[in-house]
Amino acid sequence: MTFEKLLSIPKSFWVSLHFFSFKDAIKLPVVVRYNTKIQSLKGAVIIKRGGVKTAMLRIGFGGVGIYDKKYSRTILTIKGTVVLNGKVSLGHGSVLSVQKGAIVSFGDNFTNTAEGKIVCKKSITFGDNVLTSWETLIMDTDWHSIQNTITGEIYPDTKEIIIGNNVWIGTRSVILKGSVIPDGCIIGANTLCSKYFSETESVIAGNPARICKSNVTLYYK
Repeated sequence: MTFEKLLSIPKSFWVSLHFFSFKDAIKLPVVVRYNTKIQSLKGAVIIKRGGVKTAMLRIGFGGVGIYDKKYSRTILTIKGTVVLNGKVSLGHGSVLSVQKGAIVSFGDNFTNTAEGKIVCKKSITFGDNVLTSWETLIMDTDWHSIQNTITGEIYPDTKEIIIGNNVWIGTRSVILKGSVIPDGCIIGANTLCSKYFSETESVIAGNPARICKSNVTLYYK
């Protein structure tokens, strides 16, 4: 066990104890790096698949060489509900902010490499095997409503996000409220997505996002 992991045990146990019984907390289902900034733990973490296991939610670890992990600080806010359906890994410098009444549901094998931000005020759902690259932002709210000056209609500031299975989200992409990304899609680097897509196994890229290629999937050598 590395020195980094040893240093992280006390905080990991303290965080786990907020969400689980002592019997389950000693298994360390939530593992947080020792320098993670904890803003709130007033919500809940619910495990839906597989029972309680060590490091089901892993926060602040990783080794992406383009960042200085010493100063790349992770921030954790859980006022709402986090649902786990397997292993989840949020890399160093990541932000997980789940507001009161909101739900973030992770499928199995979710990975953010580093510096990713997930901000939820209503609902964000991830399928299995989702990979998000560094400096991505996934946020289901504008944090403010706007009003039509003629009709008086108020447009809502939140709308759920749904991301399917086997989705890869490229570096510096921004996924905003109302986005629906189907199974097997690849989101190109620096993409701005804020709408519903229905075509599976496609490359979605650009600002605004559009389908650039169809019938594709990740290729592993």
